[in-house]
Amino acid sequence: MDYYTLLKFVHIVGFILLGGGLLAVFMSELQAYRTADLRVFAEAARYTAVFYDSFVISGALLVAISGFFLTLELGIGFFDEPWLVGMWGLFLLEFIEGNTITRIQFRKTLRRSQEALAHGGPLTAELRGEARGVLNQIAHFLDIPLFTVIVYCGTVRPDSWAHVLTAMGIGLSVAVLLIIFVPRLSNPNEGQA
Repeated sequence: MDYYTLLKFVHIVGFILLGGGLLAVFMSELQAYRTADLRVFAEAARYTAVFYDSFVISGALLVAISGFFLTLELGIGFFDEPWLVGMWGLFLLEFIEGNTITRIQFRKTLRRSQEALAHGGPLTAELRGEARGVLNQIAHFLDIPLFTVIVYCGTVRPDSWAHVLTAMGIGLSVAVLLIIFVPRLSNPNEGQA
């Protein structure tokens, strides 16, 4: 296996881990949205932390390292192609957001849910509200649509800014729809909390 093929393989494995981790985090967060049971909420918070720390972070590191060396191997500048700028620009945005806003939120939710569970308390509206802050929802529901745009940029390699910006616009539109509708649709037990 030559160097380029090895880098490409590592890049693909990184994207599989990253995408799988983001989907697993999305599903565990969805479970937390749906429940009125503190035990299920705390378990979902634990799974979010496990999936994020195991799959998302390791996948992101593989993507970042292999992507850097792939760009050098291909001999193109980091600012020469719209698809490449879109790909690494969105990746950096997601990486920074994921390791600041998202990490702070899921760690706080995990800690608070474990404390409530240890004290035998119910799932309070306050605890549920902290996990569902507007900034937290925006960060959470941006992940999969922007990841999809990153994959689009890397696989289709659009050579015009119009295509990259259109993909970003579609991704942001999907994220807005998720932010508006998923919490409402996935919370049948809200009145019982």
